[in-house]
Amino acid sequence: MKTIKPACNGILAVLLAASFAVCTYAQEKPWSKPLLIPSQKVEAFYKHALPIPDLTDGVSGAAKYRVRVGRHDGPLEAEIHMVDTDIFFVTSGEATMVVGGKVIDSHPIAEPFEWRGTGIEGGTTYHLTKGDIMIVPPGVPLQFKNIPAAPFLYILIKVQ
Repeated sequence: MKTIKPACNGILAVLLAASFAVCTYAQEKPWSKPLLIPSQKVEAFYKHALPIPDLTDGVSGAAKYRVRVGRHDGPLEAEIHMVDTDIFFVTSGEATMVVGGKVIDSHPIAEPFEWRGTGIEGGTTYHLTKGDIMIVPPGVPLQFKNIPAAPFLYILIKVQ
């Protein structure tokens, strides 16, 4: 029992030192600081020509993320993101989104690990309106099928 106590104290000391080092390291990294994206910048990006660039990107812990806005006036192709989780926060308009199922006529696009297609078979249909949040895991097909109240605007957070 006497040999275990010094060993535990040593392990505890190493863990405390490692925790301190990690906290100090995180405080020195630019991505560990808060970031405000003012509403004027968000609104300006909604008006940007397509494709709309990212508002920002970064790293949080082990996850990479990108924040962008989206604007659609009509239906889109079906798509699959093989690596990203997509988190949509609707800020204006309405859309019918189909999620899941199988993409019809799927083909890869220039962006790595993404596929497009003409539609989705067997997915679940959701009606999205202002204030809704939709989270689509990687590998799950999605399609904005109908936009009855255009423009349909949202904030998109892509997480890897």
